[in-house]
Amino acid sequence: MKTIMHITEVSSGGVLPYLVGLLNYLIDYYDVVLVYGVRFDTPYNIRELFDDRVRLIQMNELKRDISLVHDIRAIKKIKELVREYNPDIIHFHSTKAGLIGRIIFPFSTKKIFYTPHGYCFLKKDDFLLKRYIYFAVEKILAFTNSTTIACGEGEYKYSKKIRGNAKCVPNGIDIHRIDKIIKNTPIREHNFTVYTAGRIGAQKNPHMFNAVAEMCPDIHFVWIGDGDEKKYLTSNNIYVTGLVDRDKVISMSVNYDCYLSCSLWEGLPIALLEAMYMEKNCIVSDVIGNRELIIDEINGLIKRDLFSIRDAIYNFKSEIKVFGKKAKSTVLQNYTEEIMCEKYRIIYDE
Repeated sequence: MKTIMHITEVSSGGVLPYLVGLLNYLIDYYDVVLVYGVRFDTPYNIRELFDDRVRLIQMNELKRDISLVHDIRAIKKIKELVREYNPDIIHFHSTKAGLIGRIIFPFSTKKIFYTPHGYCFLKKDDFLLKRYIYFAVEKILAFTNSTTIACGEGEYKYSKKIRGNAKCVPNGIDIHRIDKIIKNTPIREHNFTVYTAGRIGAQKNPHMFNAVAEMCPDIHFVWIGDGDEKKYLTSNNIYVTGLVDRDKVISMSVNYDCYLSCSLWEGLPIALLEAMYMEKNCIVSDVIGNRELIIDEINGLIKRDLFSIRDAIYNFKSEIKVFGKKAKSTVLQNYTEEIMCEKYRIIYDE
């Protein structure tokens, strides 16, 4: 049986449920090893999320930020683990792991894959020069003996611009898990509620979320998550849950009505896919990832300014238009975990 080693500095957010689904599927066909870094929102029970046969290796040296000391230690540790487990396939996830991995194994005879989960050069909170450097680094590392697997069509288009050796496997969600949670969660009387889910950071644009809430003072808003930019959520009608596990995200969402994404950039957002499957009316910003999933006025709304978002929320509250059933159909046809995992298995076996 072949061995696959997945390496990521991200063990939270949308990347974690993606890895849980993929690795738990692959374990019936391969020996699977996961090397992961830890963030403040990494679940304490991460071991319980994976099949017992998946070997988990925590690597504290693998961090998001650039650090000469930690990065040198991470490089050394990854080399040691590769020698120990001798994987046939190595798959790096997110920018930092992808950067380190392709530097360590530029022309390896092993199969090397890299999934960005949202390119860093698309980060609108960074200076233009920094984003250009990110792009240049991706361009250089694309000449290594690796294949980029984009997590969505938008990311795939950028991958093709960087280098032709790229494939696309859109993210998928575990609909069976969601069905089980919904079945066990009681529907209760509640006020119309707008919500979002994810780390409260620049990517998710808490400034805009707060501004929308201020424009809708009679509407309840909920942010499921926590993060460094929580301080910008100052409107009195916003409730911030703090860190909750993935199952809790779904159970809480059952009694919310409208999903709002103000993101400045995305890969292919898991939280939005979950909201769509739950038949929520979705309002999203006009960025790649969001507009790949939401077709405006068909299965949700794409909005570009505060006033149009406000009007859309009140229209949903009045049930003037609803898109939930078409949103769920979009997920069932294209974005289930089974569809995603089978595509990966085909690529790994090529």
